[in-house]
Amino acid sequence: MVSCIDNRDQAALQVALKVSGSNRSELEKVLSHYSSKEDSLQRRAARFLIVNMSDHYADYGDEINKYRQVFSIIDTLSYRQDVVSVADRMRIGDSLLHLYGNPNLQRLEKIPDMKIITADYLIANIDFAFKAWKTAPWSRKVGFDDFCEYILPYRVRDEQMQYWRPQYYYEYSRMAGNYRQNDSPRRIFYSMRWDLGFENNFTVYFSKYFPFRQSISDILKGKVGGCETTSLFVTTAMRSAGLPVALDYIPHWGNANNRHYMVSLVDHSTPVSLISNQNKPVNTWYLVDFSSETDAQRHIFSVDELPPGLDIQYVRTIPKVYRYTFSRDSMLTRINRSIPAGEISPEFRSVNFKDVTQEYITCSDYNLSPGPAFKKYKLAYLCAFDITGWKPIAIATMDHGRALFKNIGRNTMYLPAVYRDGEMIPAGNPFFIDSLNSIHALEKEQGEFQSEHLIRKTALYSYTAYHTEVVKGGRFEGGDDPGFKHPVLLDSIRQYPFYMNEITIKAPKHYRYLRYVAPNTKVPEPDNIAEIQFFEAGSPLALKGQFTGSEGSPGHEIAKAFDNNLDSYYENKGGKNGWIGLDLGKKSRAKIARIRFCPRNDTNCILPGEEYELFYWDTQWVSLGAKKATNYYLDYSVVPAGTLYWLRCNSGGEEERIFSYEHGVQRWW
Repeated sequence: MVSCIDNRDQAALQVALKVSGSNRSELEKVLSHYSSKEDSLQRRAARFLIVNMSDHYADYGDEINKYRQVFSIIDTLSYRQDVVSVADRMRIGDSLLHLYGNPNLQRLEKIPDMKIITADYLIANIDFAFKAWKTAPWSRKVGFDDFCEYILPYRVRDEQMQYWRPQYYYEYSRMAGNYRQNDSPRRIFYSMRWDLGFENNFTVYFSKYFPFRQSISDILKGKVGGCETTSLFVTTAMRSAGLPVALDYIPHWGNANNRHYMVSLVDHSTPVSLISNQNKPVNTWYLVDFSSETDAQRHIFSVDELPPGLDIQYVRTIPKVYRYTFSRDSMLTRINRSIPAGEISPEFRSVNFKDVTQEYITCSDYNLSPGPAFKKYKLAYLCAFDITGWKPIAIATMDHGRALFKNIGRNTMYLPAVYRDGEMIPAGNPFFIDSLNSIHALEKEQGEFQSEHLIRKTALYSYTAYHTEVVKGGRFEGGDDPGFKHPVLLDSIRQYPFYMNEITIKAPKHYRYLRYVAPNTKVPEPDNIAEIQFFEAGSPLALKGQFTGSEGSPGHEIAKAFDNNLDSYYENKGGKNGWIGLDLGKKSRAKIARIRFCPRNDTNCILPGEEYELFYWDTQWVSLGAKKATNYYLDYSVVPAGTLYWLRCNSGGEEERIFSYEHGVQRWW
C-alpha cells in the first residue's frame, strides 16, 4: 500500500503523471499550488491522491443520464408532499422502465479520473478535507496516514466525481457539532450513523430501476437504495465532517445469501470484543449491523421449547471482511501484475481494498494442499455457498501446491477451489473450523447411508421465531352473541407454535361466532397471526363468514388471517389486547371439530403442495430426486452420510441454505 508520507517515491508520481496524458497539466497545477513550505502537508496529500488515482474511474454516458431522471422526479415530488414513500419511488421507477425499457449496462463508458479531473476540483477537495480534519476536536487522535486514506479521498468507490465537499462540509460538520459533548470520535460516529441512517430509505429492490453506482447527487435527491448506497452516503457525510471512516464489506455471509456493506470508524485506540460466529443469542450490532438478530427484550428459546429437528439461528456468520481503500493493496497488486488474468476471479481484480477480518471476528488460518492435479495453479480460493454457485471470499497464492489462508472466520463452511476462465473448480472437501480451532472436513462416507427428516429449506432466524411470542397463550373461543359475553373456550395455545398447527376439539359443539383472542403479553410487538382456520367434523374445507374483531393495520387486515396464505398476516392496528373472528351468519351454526393456525412466519418451512429436491455434495451437487410435499415435512430414507445437503424448492422461493445433518437436526451453513 502506497503511504501518503512516502515523499521518496518520485518514480511512482512520474508514472502517474505520464498516465494522465493530456490532462497532466491539471495535476501539475495542483502540485504547484502547494509548493511552499507551509503547504508541505497538503502537497504530500496531493501526491497521495495523484499516485493512486490511476486505479479509479467511473461509468458515464447517456444511458446513465436517462435513468438518472428517477432521482430528479423523486426530488421534485418531495417538495409537493411531506412524505415520498418507497412505494412512491418504485412507482416512479416503474414508469421510467415502461418508457425506456430495461437499462443496458453495455452502453457505458468507463472514464479514468486522471483523464478528466481538474486542478480546481482537486484543490477544493484537499482544502476542505484539511479544514474538516484540523477543526475537529478529535483531530489530534487522527494520524496523517489515516487522514489520507479515510478523510481526504474525493470518492469512496467508483461513483461519478462530483463537487460535494463544500456542501457536505457545512451541513455535516454542523451535525457533528451537535454531539460534541467531548472529543470522542467514537461517540460522535455512533450518533451520526444513527441519524444518517434515517436520511435514506433502505430498499434492495431499487437497483432494478438504476443498476448503476449512484452518485452523491443521486443519493441526495432520491434518498433510496440498499446497504451499499446507504453506506456510501454515510461514509461520505462523515468524512466531510473530519471523521476517519471506511466503507467495509462482507463479500458473502457465511450462512445467508448476499453480501453486506457497513461503515466503520478507523480508531486504533479502542479495542473491541470480536465476533465468534457461534450461534448464541449475543448482540453484535455494535460491530457489524445485521450480524445478530438477538433482542434483549425477546425470548431465548430452549431446546425443550422447540419441535424435534428445529434449531433457532441467532447470528449471521462472517467468513471475511474487506475495506475499500484509495491506495493499492500490495498483495493484490502483485497478484494482478504477475498472475494470468484467467486465474484471477473478478472479485479480486481490483487492488483498492484490504483484508480487515481480524478487526471484526475471531480468526483462524488454514493450510490448503489440494494435491498434484492442482500444482499448475498459481492461486487458490475459499468459497462460501450461494444458490447461484460457490462464491470466492478469500484468495491466496499457491507455492509448490500449497496455499495459506490467513484470518478466516470460524464456524463457517468453506469450499477450497481454483479459478479458470470463469469457472470455480473444487480443490478439496468442504470444511469448517470450530470455536476450538479444530478443522472439520465433510466428505461422503462410502457405503454409509442415513434417513433425514427435513422441516425447512433454510435457517429459522430468531427475528422470525420471535413472532411466536405474540401467539403463545392465545385462545380460541366460540359463542352465540357477537360481543362474546359468555364465550366458550375451545382450546388455547400452550407451546411456541412455529408452523401450521392443528387442534382437535374434544367435545365439539355448535357456534355461530368463532374467534381467536391474542394473549396479554408485554412483548414489544403488536398482536399478529398469519392464518386461522376453523373446520366442522368431517369437512376438509375451512369455514367462511363475515370478519369481525379488532381492526387491522393497513395491508394487514383481518381478512389476511383467513386467506389460506401463510405469506400474509393480520396485525392489530391498536397494538395489543385484540381479537379477530368469524360471524357464520344468522342461519349458520357450526359444530367445530378442528382448528388450524400458523404464526407470522417466513414460509421457508416445508409446505404441502410444493415440489422439493434434495441434493448432496460429492465434488458437485448430486440429486436424490424431487418430491411433492404432502405434509409440513419431508422424509428421505437413503441419503449418503457425512456430507453437505441442499434442499431446493423447485416450485418457488429463493431462500435456501446448505446444511449438515447431525442427531436428527439440520445444522445450517
